[in-house]
Amino acid sequence: MKKAITSLILSLVVLVAFGTEAKAQIPKDGTTSFTCGYSLTFKVLPMGQERVQMTYEVMGVNIGDAPEDLFHKTSFRCLGALHAVKREFNDESGFCVLIRPDGDQVFLTYKGAGKLGGVGKETWTIVGGTGKLTGIQGNTECERFNVRPAAEGTGQGYERCKGHYKLP
Repeated sequence: MKKAITSLILSLVVLVAFGTEAKAQIPKDGTTSFTCGYSLTFKVLPMGQERVQMTYEVMGVNIGDAPEDLFHKTSFRCLGALHAVKREFNDESGFCVLIRPDGDQVFLTYKGAGKLGGVGKETWTIVGGTGKLTGIQGNTECERFNVRPAAEGTGQGYERCKGHYKLP
């Protein structure tokens, strides 16, 4: 009897510990809503007093509004560039790889506009993925908010994003 109770307790502990991370089936057609926190480093090429060309690398994490969100607990890395005139830009573009907790990846391109150090908007185009996400497509709209950087030559901020995706 003692062995049965011990086995039952152990089973419950394993279920509680690992059952919450059980992977639900990803819907073939779904929506996504999440917050993205990031940090970036950049290189700037000043072009007189009013213009600047910038390239950057961004890394961060996405936290879904719901635990089952496609992008919940994903890490990401992006490379991008923009050209600003009087601190405003409308030609930002870049490429990202998002990595889910299960190791599957999502690939996307993006376009953006805004003000250096201020609010901006981005449109993501999901162009593919790996594993269960092979062939994924979709779009996401994000609003970006920069915060005061923690160190010179870096940038930090967050985005609020909502979108739609389709799997084959």
